[in-house]
Amino acid sequence: MRVAAFHVTSDSTELERCVRRAAKAGAPVVVVGGGDGTMAHAVDALAHRKTALGVLPLGTGNNFAMSLGLDPHDLDAAVATIARGHTARIDLGRVNGRYFANFATVGISSEIAGATPTAVKRWGGPLAYGIAALRPLLTHRAFRARIRWKRGRLELRTQDIIVANGRFFGTTPITPDASLVDGRLALFTSEDRSALGAMRTYAAIGLHAQAKLPHAHAVTAKAFTIDARAKQWISLDGSLFEKTPARFRVAREALRVFVPEGGVAHG
Repeated sequence: MRVAAFHVTSDSTELERCVRRAAKAGAPVVVVGGGDGTMAHAVDALAHRKTALGVLPLGTGNNFAMSLGLDPHDLDAAVATIARGHTARIDLGRVNGRYFANFATVGISSEIAGATPTAVKRWGGPLAYGIAALRPLLTHRAFRARIRWKRGRLELRTQDIIVANGRFFGTTPITPDASLVDGRLALFTSEDRSALGAMRTYAAIGLHAQAKLPHAHAVTAKAFTIDARAKQWISLDGSLFEKTPARFRVAREALRVFVPEGGVAHG
């Protein structure tokens, strides 16, 4: 495989511009190194194109790499996956016209993502999110949300809503059978309204026990609409993009990507 161009940038807009330019020029492969926020920009540029994405997990959180079946701590294995040339078409999520790879959040998780400086993530790793969470946990207020999908609706007060296209949120499957190829989005939220409740939710997710929380809701559907009485930030794969209202849908087989020979991670 011949390398036609090589770019290093810390600017997400410039990264997306480079990826989009390469795809429009007919590049058969674009390899991107970074974390979930980086991949959010890359997949938006590559959605519904012939160009295949190679993922090098170099970020603080590498949930998308895990959802692909890659070891997020084994860069050599990721390089070998690209070299072997096995690709698959996977689903993407889409919210208000923008594509995302693995997950979106509405509420306190988005505020935490926005409060975590890139420089801190570089030296602190996942601990950086814990440090950045302190102020939002004290100041964020529960919000009233209306969630609708084809055969149901949910009205509640909550601190956070997670909408996943991929399998993992952190190291936890958001629902037992979630994957990047099932043609559905998974939504998780809880009616535990307090800051302590938000901490309980994060702890439960870390322990793979979120489904056991009182007043927890987990739903799968092809599309969701979320309205919040107090507008909430929307974060895509850990990067802030816009505020509610949000209209989510799954984009079937929208991205061609290199995966291990065993295929994409499943439940």
